[in-house]
Amino acid sequence: MIGAVSRIAALSALPFAAAAQDVTTYGDCSPVIQNVGGDVTVVCYRDSDRKPKFRVVYYRLGGIGQSFLINGKLSPDWEKYLGGQQAIVNNAIHQEIRNITDKFGQEIGGSELSGKVGFEGGEFSMSLADYAQQVDAGITVFDTDAGAMPDLNPADGWRVFGPGELFVPDLDAAQSLFQRYAVPAGYHAYWGTSSGPASWIEPGSKMTAPTLWRSLTLADLDDYEARYDAYLGRALDISNDARSAGELAQRAERGLFANSGAGYSAGHRIEHRTLDALRYVARNGLPENYALVKGEPGAHYGWSFTANTRSADLLVAVLENVGDQPMDVGAFSIAETDAMTLRLHDETQALLAAARPVEKRLWPPGVLAPGEKLVIPVRIEMPLLPEYYDWIVSGYRDNFDAGEAIRDEAIASAAQQIVFVHPYETTNALFALPAGDMPKGRIPKLVERFEYGPAWSIQAVEVDGTTYDFRQHDPNNFILFAGGGIGSCPYIYTHRQDGDIWVEEDHFLLGATSPDKKRTDRLELSHFEGRLEIREKEHELAHLDQITLILRDEMGEESAYPAIWPEELAATDGQNLVLGYGERVEVQFDLPDGEWEGKTALISATGYYVPFSDPNLFASRN
Repeated sequence: MIGAVSRIAALSALPFAAAAQDVTTYGDCSPVIQNVGGDVTVVCYRDSDRKPKFRVVYYRLGGIGQSFLINGKLSPDWEKYLGGQQAIVNNAIHQEIRNITDKFGQEIGGSELSGKVGFEGGEFSMSLADYAQQVDAGITVFDTDAGAMPDLNPADGWRVFGPGELFVPDLDAAQSLFQRYAVPAGYHAYWGTSSGPASWIEPGSKMTAPTLWRSLTLADLDDYEARYDAYLGRALDISNDARSAGELAQRAERGLFANSGAGYSAGHRIEHRTLDALRYVARNGLPENYALVKGEPGAHYGWSFTANTRSADLLVAVLENVGDQPMDVGAFSIAETDAMTLRLHDETQALLAAARPVEKRLWPPGVLAPGEKLVIPVRIEMPLLPEYYDWIVSGYRDNFDAGEAIRDEAIASAAQQIVFVHPYETTNALFALPAGDMPKGRIPKLVERFEYGPAWSIQAVEVDGTTYDFRQHDPNNFILFAGGGIGSCPYIYTHRQDGDIWVEEDHFLLGATSPDKKRTDRLELSHFEGRLEIREKEHELAHLDQITLILRDEMGEESAYPAIWPEELAATDGQNLVLGYGERVEVQFDLPDGEWEGKTALISATGYYVPFSDPNLFASRN
């Protein structure tokens, strides 16, 4: 049970609300178009009878919203999106998300509920008792010294498959640091912290303890219990040089490399929920960069090796009758995989592409009344908490150069060992390294989302005797409306010389659906050979202000190349390049031949887009 006053990020990100259109009209739109000024989107139905009968929306649910859904109910925050009459398809995806939640989910309790509600404005926090009674007014609430606490039953959905922290008993790495004074084999070093160098460093003699990192492996999970006891049993006196019981006690308090301040000490019970969940989902393999082992100063003056595990999100497709008449729902054409593996999205796509679609009737009644929804689980995703991912990717990247400069200065000015000190307790010297043995730093690398277990790709659905293609899910979208809604944002393509073809990379600027939502996105390209193209494939207008190519070498150093053509993309100056449906442009950069070879290519793009609301609509920009 979570402690009496604990906080849990229990609310998943909520979906965007589609931006209101400036003008909506029917029939001949030319008079309206002539009378509007500025950069206004005019949306026009060619025929008032051609309004869509249904829509398909993809939602990503996590936390309480997901737990309630698989238990047949809706949390208050999802009622306005999935409310009304709905049914969930009990397929293999639904069964597996319920299985891992029931087996490994963390029970929700305490006095406060908090989380980040990204699409509704920042941080969310409220009394857990108040929230619980919104769900069920009959839930009993007790008054305690820590506040009002509801009596919650995990079987009713008050359980979340959430992230955790796993202590990694890497005794070899600890001995390397504390006995042999060397960076452990297999680890990369980052010289500094995600918040930058400390002000008290003394180049050539004293530095902030670095962050050491590597990918978690299956070997870390093998014989974990025995290695856990062996590690913590030696934590107090690994050097066998303690002069007194008092010195041993001081080492225990500081947690020289067991981080006792975080609760790790000899005889401490292992947190099996996190360990067992990881062993279960990784039973058929643990991909590289799924989790990082980080050796770093702990929060309470010590040192520890830990890995942050992931939560589970459920991706669902919702088929909704948005018309005013009942509609007949026939067979769905579905490609599926039952692989119980952790994998990247592209690997799931390859499995589904190789599968032969089969027809399934998912809605036995056959008729979907107006307002009714059919909820179809299609994927299980394993994301990192957004704030953790941003901290690793952004914080460490932003402070990399400063840490490297201090490392270079230390190497140039010192022949003796460098003492590495805890950043929060400067009298706590953790270990020392010879200046010449400090390898060049590397920025920690993580993959934001993996996928797990069975998955579906819905190819088509028969409605009222007509077969309609299903719009496909994109892993970067929280919500997709078939034929409109918030749109799918512009696409990036890169050119492959082998075969002389353009290959789709990704979307960007998702959700930036109006000028006041204009923002800058940064994304990594899977392939780059010098040529890049932006395409607008959806019924929307893309307004692009700048695009910059970034090349990162194997040591993490980056070089930026602003676009030189089209000229509107050279700088963030409000001079936008506007692309409509079906339009494309090749973006050019001033690059020496082959400059990109052996480097990771990324794109920084600034802009927004304005979606239309149906593929049978047309628009004009004045």
